[in-house]
Amino acid sequence: MEVVIGSNGFIGKAVSRRLKDALHIPCSSQGYFENCQDIERIIEGAKTVYLCAGRTGGVGRMQKDPFSFVLPNVRIHMNTFEACRQVGVKRVVCIQSTTGYPDSPEPMKESDYANGVLHEKYIYPGTAHRFINDLSGMYRESFDTVFFRPSNVYGPGNSFDPQFSHVIEATVRKVAERQIPFVIWGTGTETRDAIYIDDLADAMVMDLPAGAYNVGSGEEMSVNEIVATLLEYADFQTDIRHDTTKPTAIPARRVDCSKLRGFGWQPKVMMKQGLQKTYDWYQMQSSYA
Repeated sequence: MEVVIGSNGFIGKAVSRRLKDALHIPCSSQGYFENCQDIERIIEGAKTVYLCAGRTGGVGRMQKDPFSFVLPNVRIHMNTFEACRQVGVKRVVCIQSTTGYPDSPEPMKESDYANGVLHEKYIYPGTAHRFINDLSGMYRESFDTVFFRPSNVYGPGNSFDPQFSHVIEATVRKVAERQIPFVIWGTGTETRDAIYIDDLADAMVMDLPAGAYNVGSGEEMSVNEIVATLLEYADFQTDIRHDTTKPTAIPARRVDCSKLRGFGWQPKVMMKQGLQKTYDWYQMQSSYA
């Protein structure tokens, strides 16, 4: 039996669509999975657990409450790992943030995760996820752990909250709302290698050996290019302004995805197409709101 924990979340829903016969467990990071015994009852008899629950958010949330990335994520993983050990789960598949990589412009290999100093803006989530990575090692005799480290997951179904969403979703919303002026946080020169949600979910259900796997599209766009792509697609001309007083993330985060590609995985949706698909989905949801 397979269990998807967090099946009501952005990534959990995509994984659940591919594992229709699995047991789908919705949850909230607010609950933290405080009681291991409760988790044990949920996953009793499972051979594989997909842990898709966790606290995420854009740079706005990180600036407002950086600790919100620490306790929920550590407790969710800590209690789920222990429950899996208790009931004999053999395989745990998790999402792991790339904020745990050191501050470097070079493409990061999976083995770089615990090496080097974190970027100052990613101290809180990065430290939490490095701890989770170390914690999984303590359970290696009990079950195999597979970590997926995606670079900026985006697509239909994600949060489009104007304050706490990631840059792509925030931009899609601004374009759909045809905002004038159109304000870009920072200079817009930061680059992102974003991965479309369906491509990540396809990777997560592969039968891979234990270990960590980077997941990225292999192409980069600056924030300014993302904005220009969406404005052109929406046939919308506006007054673009850059607000350098707003918080921004690191200039670039690059991941080396050769390990995953070596097992036959390839992204199917490149960024331009993914941006268009995400915009179309948001427009459709807005029309029914």
